[in-house]
Amino acid sequence: MSELKTYPIRCPRCQREQSVELYESINVQADPNLRQRLMANDINVVRCKDCELSFRVDKPLLYHDPARRIMIYLVPFGAADLGTGERQFADLLLRLEGLLPADLRAPHIGLVCSRIELVERIFLLEAGLNERIIEYLKYLLYTRNAERLNPATKELLFNAEDSNAESLCFVVQDVETRKLEAMLKYDRSVYAALSEMFDRDEQTPRLLELFPGPRISARALLLKELGPEPEPPES
Repeated sequence: MSELKTYPIRCPRCQREQSVELYESINVQADPNLRQRLMANDINVVRCKDCELSFRVDKPLLYHDPARRIMIYLVPFGAADLGTGERQFADLLLRLEGLLPADLRAPHIGLVCSRIELVERIFLLEAGLNERIIEYLKYLLYTRNAERLNPATKELLFNAEDSNAESLCFVVQDVETRKLEAMLKYDRSVYAALSEMFDRDEQTPRLLELFPGPRISARALLLKELGPEPEPPES
């Protein structure tokens, strides 16, 4: 079931403080409307009783879809707080260990650091795709188009809506303005070939070495070579 907890929240405009129920976790099988609200950016949104400002409270959130065996933990952290986010993720796994059946503990418990990453990961897993292979394709797109795709200023996002049986689509988003600037396509046969290759025992360690987790991100990997990672954009 979904879980709510009451927090004292201060309005950023008028500074009025009020007690608000915010989601700790959402179970979209038990309540499909919560998935729709997440996609509409309507989860953990507060409306000030005084000035009527509406604003989203960014806090840790567990997304759970039991039917698809998907669990994703959103910890909205910047580069400076990466260690904190990973520790919170480790604490979550310990809490879940005694609560979930064995087959739900390992397959798809992912860590993301922004709502954009959370939504992208949901679409990706719902499409039955391997997140490490998708991030590897992003890694190839970044490194082969270094002049146009600087990870410090551009983010690649998987585009489930325009992907089809022939190609996988990615959109280029400007990190600062959040504008979508271009669409890139990858032949789906490349994904199939990589999937087959990385499924072999002797190849899997290479993919795990590149993206060991718990956060699987081609952009974060490349930014380590460039310096501190910028804060994720608001969405």
